[in-house]
Amino acid sequence: MLSLFLTGFHVNAQDRILSGEVKDETGLALPGVNIKIKGTNTGTITNFEGKFKLAVDENEVVIFSFMGFEQQEIEVGTKDVLNVVLKESTELLSEIVVVGYGTQKKENLTGAVGVVTPDKDVGNQAVTNTESLLQGRIAGVQLTQSGGKPGAGAEITIRGNGTLNDSSPLVLIDGVPGSMQDILPSDIESISVLKDAASASIYGTRAANGVILVTTKSGEATEKIKVNYNGYAGLQKATVLPDFLDSWDYMTLKNEANMNAGRTPIYSDEEIAIARDGSDPYRYGNTDWADETFKDGAFFMNHQLSLSQKVGKTQYLASLGYLDQRGIMYGTSAERINYRINLKSDLGKGFKFGTNFFGAIKKSEESADTDDQGVMRLIANSSPLVPVFNQDGSWGSASGNPYEINTKNPVFYATEASRQYNNSNKMTINPYLEFNPVKGLTFKTNFSYSFTQGFNKAHKYNFQLTDNDGNDSDIIRVQNSLQDIGNTYETIQWENTANYNKKFGKHNINLLAGTTMNSYAHKWTRVRVTDLPSNDLTEIGSGTNPIVAGTFNESRLLSLFGRFQYNYDDRYLIEANIRQDGSSKFPQDNRFALFPALSAGWIFSNEAFLSGAEFLSFGKFRANWGQLGNDKIGYYPYSQTYTPTDGYPFDGSTITNGGLAVTDLANPDIKWETTTSYGVGADFGFWDDMLTVTADYFVKDTDDILLKLPIPGATGVGTPAFQNAGRVKNTGWELAVNHYNKVGNSGFEYNIGFNVTNIKNEIIDMQGETQYINNRQVNMEGQPIGSFYGYNNTGIYRTAEDLEKYPYIDGQTPQLGDLIYEDINGDGVIDDQDRTIIGNPNPEYMYGINIGMAYKGFDLKLFFQGVQNVDIYSSATGHHSGSGNNLMNWTTDWMDRWTPENPNAEFPRLGNVNNEQTSSFWVEDASYLRLKNVELGYNFNENVCRKLKIQQLRIYANSTNPLTWSQIDHWDPERYARQSRNEAYPQTTTLTFGTNIIF
Repeated sequence: MLSLFLTGFHVNAQDRILSGEVKDETGLALPGVNIKIKGTNTGTITNFEGKFKLAVDENEVVIFSFMGFEQQEIEVGTKDVLNVVLKESTELLSEIVVVGYGTQKKENLTGAVGVVTPDKDVGNQAVTNTESLLQGRIAGVQLTQSGGKPGAGAEITIRGNGTLNDSSPLVLIDGVPGSMQDILPSDIESISVLKDAASASIYGTRAANGVILVTTKSGEATEKIKVNYNGYAGLQKATVLPDFLDSWDYMTLKNEANMNAGRTPIYSDEEIAIARDGSDPYRYGNTDWADETFKDGAFFMNHQLSLSQKVGKTQYLASLGYLDQRGIMYGTSAERINYRINLKSDLGKGFKFGTNFFGAIKKSEESADTDDQGVMRLIANSSPLVPVFNQDGSWGSASGNPYEINTKNPVFYATEASRQYNNSNKMTINPYLEFNPVKGLTFKTNFSYSFTQGFNKAHKYNFQLTDNDGNDSDIIRVQNSLQDIGNTYETIQWENTANYNKKFGKHNINLLAGTTMNSYAHKWTRVRVTDLPSNDLTEIGSGTNPIVAGTFNESRLLSLFGRFQYNYDDRYLIEANIRQDGSSKFPQDNRFALFPALSAGWIFSNEAFLSGAEFLSFGKFRANWGQLGNDKIGYYPYSQTYTPTDGYPFDGSTITNGGLAVTDLANPDIKWETTTSYGVGADFGFWDDMLTVTADYFVKDTDDILLKLPIPGATGVGTPAFQNAGRVKNTGWELAVNHYNKVGNSGFEYNIGFNVTNIKNEIIDMQGETQYINNRQVNMEGQPIGSFYGYNNTGIYRTAEDLEKYPYIDGQTPQLGDLIYEDINGDGVIDDQDRTIIGNPNPEYMYGINIGMAYKGFDLKLFFQGVQNVDIYSSATGHHSGSGNNLMNWTTDWMDRWTPENPNAEFPRLGNVNNEQTSSFWVEDASYLRLKNVELGYNFNENVCRKLKIQQLRIYANSTNPLTWSQIDHWDPERYARQSRNEAYPQTTTLTFGTNIIF
């Protein structure tokens, strides 16, 4: 067999010999390329130098095919020498996919794995957070961004939230635990998302919420150094900002609310007239605090440079990236430096050594005033009558009305009232050694060490603001403060695996066995001082009254795992996984748990009875079942802790010496949360995979969820112990369709695809208890996690008949214009017994749409992303009924509130506290469709590049979030469910221009 591979083989010799060589687009020889005369079994393969010889006839067609490359068919004609260049394949089903501890052909997968290849699928999307590359691109993956604040992260959920605790997935970068924020998009070769137990069970306890495998690029296989630069710069602005009332309308509504609430009007008619005509802008101005606090055109830039080469038997890739992002809110910014070195060396005699060294240095700056919910709340809570600056240039904090001498100027608080500096430095080193003693057998030892040091400094200055006449206002901070917080994280992982692959006849088996040891440690310290002699002093030793706190936590995980894969004739596929994990987070009797998985596939398109179905290029059915664990429950909840006390009563007197008390109960019998996942799926390819379809149905059932159930108050314990008492179930389906085509020989090609996911989330069991997350969200049996809970609003009291017909809150007398609440239990009174589920923060549908086209160097990419049938709770900040005696403004919608002159208004009358009850009136449909990214680029041709002495030159323009379609007018619909007060930092839309140069 070896001699056949080295020299090429042929059968059924024809009249003459065709010879040549096969290379890829970079000029690298391709050994093992399959070469076959069309319509026959006659063929050969290229040798190690990519060369071949084949006996042919003049009228025959030769087919060249190789995994990962597009198949080519070439007519022989009169050719004696034929040199072929294969292009990388765009066919989805022939991809090589990274899976747990290895790779597989996508067509041989039996589990549910989603893949994103950034260079091909994403392009040059301007992302400041690498996690956002996943949004909308893989069915079953939900990503919600917290906002556009520099350095902000995102929440990722895979196939629904399966626990009432931490639901974040495991992220592995080249097998090492990490964060996608620590890596450059340009360094990523591929991202694989393991969505079911069949594909993820090899990671056991860490995989209950799914696994994200990030594979970075390797060094070039050529001795010529390759230099790749990708850089862009652009501007940002908010996708949407709230449109608040002008000051004179604000004054009118504020008076109306006060009178309805039985309070005295604040503003006179003369004051309202002054505000309207603008004759005294420093006392009765018209400040739009949203426009003043945020800026259009916040600059940011990103530069990425990589070097790649093969030196002798060593390949390396070195990269460096720099991001500088000015925030759209004044006073916010972030910088990040990413670095990476990947080395891989052939030591000979079957040994290979490699190491990955990478890290990230991050800095960000923002306001330290978060005790009043920060600047975002102040934007709506500050009177529009107050100017940003007084006439003398000092900060504004009061209007001409004595009621408004306490306006917290949002711009001042964003920029000068305080500063918070967040710094982190993360470094990871990952050496590994491989040994191949015989063909098909590979031993690998893989060690990694990660260390992160974080340091946050929050400095609040003392100050006194004044009104326009120089008089002191109520905006004062007498005592300054300085706080330093330090965090260190240390992660060690050591894995050892043995992998054996053997093919005999039509049988192909793969065996994997391994061990893993993980160690985690986290140290937290905090020091706070006050009364610094000067705001210019920035060291903790400059203050007095120190408050010191600190913690240290650590855990260990020891695992054994194995996998068996069997493939018969590329038709019948079986895979079995098993893993045993032991975690120090659990008591000794329940420390170890076993997690099995089984999956199977049938590639029916390779059956003989379908050999004539030319339209069907691929078809496969899949089925899977497996179990996973979850240990993201904090540290040692089984171990009892004791809290020092200042004193306690005893025998009618008080013991002042203090002691220790049990305030948090422990449970020595807790065990693992277990997720049982099962499902079926199908993959289809039509017309040589020009059209591909993937469909899945899945169930994810998590049992023994750790809950803290209520205990009698007589125990004297404030916090109950964890118990394995909950169960959550997710059911759903996924569909992904992609089409790719080249239009004849015109040079025009295009692709279009979409994916859609439907998920139903339900809490099955909580031992009959209801968990109140906050004043508007609950966890309740039979309902989705985090459901909104309150009164069901059925309308507004508009007539006297309505006042007689509908019941009202016990002890209250409604008036025309107030909200009507449904009497759920029919007892004629609205009380706590009438509260019900009023909204679902979990989207019913998630989808993504991608469109691409290219023609003679030009290319255009469009990507849409959206969610459907998802609710948010939107109240308080800018959206309220004016019952509070404060300075909060309204959005312009509230001009259509109920008054005697406007009885058919959309919004209720102002000033009634009962209209502020948690109810469905404040629940909004947050469904949206967003043009997430659009890119227009041009690749210069070879002649231009040759003149410039470079390999490749591309220029492009890119925009993220340029368009959003939503029923929500004043805020971006994408936010966390817990962000109910409309105070999330706005999402951003960007416009960038960049270039990609390869030397």
